[in-house]
Amino acid sequence: MSSSTAAPPATYTTPTKRAGFSSATTAEAGPSRARPAGASPAYSSRRHSLPGSRIWKVGFSGEPEPRSVFWSTSSSSEGEAETEAWSLDPSLISSARGDRAEGDRLAGISVLRNLRKAFFECLMTDPKARKVIVLENTFLPRYVKEHIAQALFDNLKVPSVAFTPSSVLALAACGRITGLVVDCGWLETTVTPVYHSRPLYHLARSTPLAGRALHRRLRLLLNHHATYYPPPASLGNLARQPVKPVPPGLLTDQLIERILAEGCFVGGIFVPRADETDEAMDVDLDAEQENAEVQARREAGRLARRYADNSGSSAKDMRFRATPPGGSSKAMGTGTLVVPGWVRERASEILFGDAVDEDESIPGLILACVLKCPIDLRAAMLSNILVTGGTSSLPNWITRLRVSILQSLFPPPSGLSEHGGAVPLHGTPEARGKETREWRRRGDEPYKTLYGLAGKVAILNDPAPLSGDAHASASRGGSAPWWTTGLMGWVGGSLAGALKTSGPEIMREEYDMLVSESLARGEVWYEANDAALAEVAATAGLDLEEMRPGMAMQGLEAQRKRGWDEGRVLGDWTRGAALV
Repeated sequence: MSSSTAAPPATYTTPTKRAGFSSATTAEAGPSRARPAGASPAYSSRRHSLPGSRIWKVGFSGEPEPRSVFWSTSSSSEGEAETEAWSLDPSLISSARGDRAEGDRLAGISVLRNLRKAFFECLMTDPKARKVIVLENTFLPRYVKEHIAQALFDNLKVPSVAFTPSSVLALAACGRITGLVVDCGWLETTVTPVYHSRPLYHLARSTPLAGRALHRRLRLLLNHHATYYPPPASLGNLARQPVKPVPPGLLTDQLIERILAEGCFVGGIFVPRADETDEAMDVDLDAEQENAEVQARREAGRLARRYADNSGSSAKDMRFRATPPGGSSKAMGTGTLVVPGWVRERASEILFGDAVDEDESIPGLILACVLKCPIDLRAAMLSNILVTGGTSSLPNWITRLRVSILQSLFPPPSGLSEHGGAVPLHGTPEARGKETREWRRRGDEPYKTLYGLAGKVAILNDPAPLSGDAHASASRGGSAPWWTTGLMGWVGGSLAGALKTSGPEIMREEYDMLVSESLARGEVWYEANDAALAEVAATAGLDLEEMRPGMAMQGLEAQRKRGWDEGRVLGDWTRGAALV
C-alpha cells in the first residue's frame, strides 16, 4: 500500500542584489514576468521612487533596497557643469543662462528622461500597470512637481500617482510617527517637524549648507592645498614633478565625489585660537571688491591658517588616481593626487558654522526650528531627531551633530551669564538693572529657553549614542534600524507601498479633469484680460503700451482679474490631506 503526500506550495523570495532565487523558481523571476498567486509584494501594482536633483532611487514596494540608483544628469567632466537636474530657481540651472523659462523647459526634459530610464532601463516594467509613489522633499520646487506629474500621466500613462512627504516616510522606517527629520541633501538641508504623521510645514526650516556647498569647499581646498603628480612623459623620463596648485581641469565632479566618499570624514569640535577673529576680519575686509579668483585664494589661505596650522589633526594624507586633464594625453598612465589629512578632516566644517556667507549652521538650524515649535512639542522633537540624506553619511557626521547641539544647549561660563544668587525684588533698581543686562546679552544666549532640555537630546540613528536612564533607554538615540541615512526615506516608501498607506492618490482621470479646468480658466482669463486692456485703452484714449508711469486711470484697479499660471495644475501640497 502506497501513500502519497501533497507537494508543498511553491515559495518565492524577494529578489534583491544580494539574494538569489532557488533553482526551482529561477525561471519565473523577473519584474516583467507574470507572477502566480501569493507572490512577493515586490511585484505588486506599486513602484516608488525618490527623485532628487542629483541622484534618483527607484524600485518596487516591499523590497529592502532600491533596484537602481543613478545620476539625474549625464556625466560631465567640465568642472561643476550639469551637476543637478533642477535648482530651487529655474534661472539658476547651469544651461539656462539666467532664463527662467529655459530653466523650466530643461528641468522638464530631465524629469521625463529620468522617468523613462527608471521604467524602461532600470525596472523594465510597463508603466501603464504600475501605480507610483513619489517621495517629495519638504521644499520641492512647485514646477518640478508639475513636470513629474505631467510626465507620469501624459507620457507614461500611469494609473495613479501619490506624492508623499519623505519626512513622514523616513520616520515610518524607524517605527515612529513623531520626530524632527533633518534631511541633508544636495541643494539644501531641511529640518521638518512631524507630529503624529503630519508634517508641520509652517515650522520647517532650510539652509543652502548641504552637499553642493560641501563639494565647492572641497574643490577650493584641493585646488590650492592638494599636490598633483603627473604621470611620466616617457620611459626615458620617469621623473614626476609635483604640481601646485592643482590644474582646474583635473578636479572633475566624479573625482570630487570619489574623494569625498572614500577619504573625507567629520572631525571633532574645533577650538579656534584666541587671536583668530581679528585676523579673519582683516582677510575678508575687501572681499567684495576683489575678483573671484583672488577671493578664492584668500579664502583658501584663511582655511589653511585656521585648520592646518592649529588643528593638530592626526589624519594621514591620502593618494587618489587622477586622469590627466586634456583628455587624449601622451603621458603614460594616470596621475596621483595627494590630499592633505587636514583637508579630509575639516572640509565638512562648512556645514557646522564655518560658512563664508554666514549661513546658519545645521545645528543652529535644528535649534531654531525647535524654538519655533510649541513648547509642548520641544522635548518630543529633541528626543526623536532623525538624520537622512546622502551628505550625512560621512563618517562621524551624526556624532558631531549631537555634540554641536549639546554644546549650544549648555550655558556659557559664569562670567558671561548671571545664574544663581539672590533674586532681587521685582520693581527695584537692582531687578531693572538685571533685566536690562539680560536683554543686552540676548544674542549671546539665543537658546537659553532650551537649556533645560539638554538631557532630552537623542538622535534615533546615532551610531554611538549616549547611555541614558533605564526608564528612558527606549527613547534614547541609536534605536532606529541600521539603514544608511540615504535610504531612510526610500525604505519608508517601500513600507508604505507594501501596506498601501501612502499619501492621497491622484488618478489619471482626476489629473485630466484638473488639466481641462486649468485650460478653461486660462481661456477665461485671457478673454477678461483682453477686455480689460481694451477698456483701459478706450478710457485713456491711447493704447496701453503707450502709457507712461503716472498715467494709470483711477477706479480700474477693482476690475483687474486674478492671474493664471499655465503650468500649475496640482493643488497646494502644503495644504493637502494629511497622511492616514
